[in-house]
Amino acid sequence: MSAKDYQPPIDQLLAYGRPDVAYPNQWINYVDELGLTTDHIPELIRLASDKELDEDDEVEIYAYIHAYRALGQLKAESVIEPLIKLLGDEANEWFLEELPEVFAMIGPTCIGPLADYLTSQGPGKWSKTSAARGLEEIAKAHPDYRDDCVQHLSDALACHKQQPPDLNGSLVAKLLRLEATEAVDVIAKAYKEGPMDEMFCGTWARVQIELGLATESDFTPEELQHFMPEWMESIQRVAQGIRQLPQSKPSIALPTKAAHSTGLTRFGKGDLASTGQSKSPKPKAGFGPSKNKGKKSKKKKKR
Repeated sequence: MSAKDYQPPIDQLLAYGRPDVAYPNQWINYVDELGLTTDHIPELIRLASDKELDEDDEVEIYAYIHAYRALGQLKAESVIEPLIKLLGDEANEWFLEELPEVFAMIGPTCIGPLADYLTSQGPGKWSKTSAARGLEEIAKAHPDYRDDCVQHLSDALACHKQQPPDLNGSLVAKLLRLEATEAVDVIAKAYKEGPMDEMFCGTWARVQIELGLATESDFTPEELQHFMPEWMESIQRVAQGIRQLPQSKPSIALPTKAAHSTGLTRFGKGDLASTGQSKSPKPKAGFGPSKNKGKKSKKKKKR
């Protein structure tokens, strides 16, 4: 692939190189810098989804990132479906991490398509997790549509029995960040029936505390301690073993293939850090109706 395969000014994006991993308000203003208009959308979509970019070219390989960022700045409804389709590439952390922010830039018109994608059968769990975060980011950027986004996230969580535990945990985490007390019943049912990965969202007791329905004093230490899945225990054992190595021995470098292949340094801002699947053990400590003991506490904001 080369710049000659794209029309000006889109061809210039192939020379921009590795972008900073930053928040949208820190991205290059492509619209002003290149004079982009809606007429350039087809070329931008083609570049954003171009799988033939030269992987050996350390400049060209990042062009697709600039393309989808530019599409977000154009805020055109015609780009929604092509961008949602990109979520299906679960090997690309840039897509999974940044497209939710692009959807928030485009605005509330993305809500319906993202909700449909989230409850459809085809996408993988990480693709759905990213779509769910798109709804979360839209709710934050457009408060008037917060209730709609919460409802769609709740509807997705209601399908918990047919979903992997890490997707369910991620959905709960998003509802907590949106302070969705109205979703407490569907959250409670998801915890009771499972499966649920508490590494994302804590125990049921912690959820009640986070929503301002109870305080830590209402629970035992055991009820507040989330279940550690086997895959995380294995990682902790390896880490503990490394820490115990004599100082004279060379350090062990953990694999960083994903980081090298994408250049991401801000990865983890969303909910993609957990990759294991686990089921919470039964019986479930701390489960039941919120134990408020007559106390009222202020709704706890996310720190």
